[in-house]
Amino acid sequence: MHNLTHPIRIEMPTGLTVGPVNAYLFTAPEPILVDCGIRLDAAWTALEDGLAKNGLSVADLSRVIITHPHVDHYGLAGRIAAESDAEIWISDVGASWLLSSAEMWQQRFVFYREHFLAHLGLPESTIDDMSAGMQEMATKFYEISPASVVTFHLEGVLQLGGMSWQVIHVPGHTYRQTCFYQPETRQLLSADHLLAVTPTPVVERTDHGHERIPGLPQFLQSLDLVEQLEVDQVYPGHGRPFTNHRDVIKRQRERIVKRKAECLDLVKQGHDMIPALLDIMYAHYPPQFRAAGLWMLVGYLDLLQADGLIVEETIDNIWHYCLVH
Repeated sequence: MHNLTHPIRIEMPTGLTVGPVNAYLFTAPEPILVDCGIRLDAAWTALEDGLAKNGLSVADLSRVIITHPHVDHYGLAGRIAAESDAEIWISDVGASWLLSSAEMWQQRFVFYREHFLAHLGLPESTIDDMSAGMQEMATKFYEISPASVVTFHLEGVLQLGGMSWQVIHVPGHTYRQTCFYQPETRQLLSADHLLAVTPTPVVERTDHGHERIPGLPQFLQSLDLVEQLEVDQVYPGHGRPFTNHRDVIKRQRERIVKRKAECLDLVKQGHDMIPALLDIMYAHYPPQFRAAGLWMLVGYLDLLQADGLIVEETIDNIWHYCLVH
């Protein structure tokens, strides 16, 4: 009965700074995979090995359920669908990334280049590096036949391992993030919403237009939501499963409050532009992690604006941050 009630973790390399990613396997009553790793030969091998340990092959999978449309979580889905009869399930807010991937990536490139990075005052070389990194990400997935894709609702219920799991929409890391909660056994497939370390709120645009979604404020609201759940076991998108979900949430909230205060102090000292704030707050980050630092910094600035403590002003097309007097 073990397999009926507990998902089996399959850890796969990503080749990215984020480190390995987890997929979760339910073997019965039908083989279902939650997330599936990135387009990488070593990830495919790790997936095949993980399935084989449970007497299964890729061809046996009936469904792959994607928690959110980031390439380390859905990159292999197209290959799985091509080599099996598996359906690829994703929430209705995430489906466009699977159904219209080329268009979504192109819109993201334009948004970053023209409506985000262009306003930060960063050196052109840094912008080029970040743009190149993003274009590299756009090669890390297999195209998925639209005929394989099935969408589920944000308030829906999924059948996994013979049990009903509630779909919970937890915007923050991405607006398209979902978690799956099993109330009777108090299990949470938290994906990248709840990790042992704070996930970064990826800068994204709204589905229409070039307005930016405030990721970190949304993340904190989603933490409040998940904190209320009765959870004994958390299965995260990265790292080992853990038990103390409220302690993890408390620690992350405290760190965000602390870093937000540090950011406010720097603005008070006259550091009013993102490059200076980034250099000071993320001096300890190696260059390949700077994008993650940038996303967090923008999140702290969003929180300070929401608190009414600072205001964003555009001067010569560059964003400046000033105290509210």
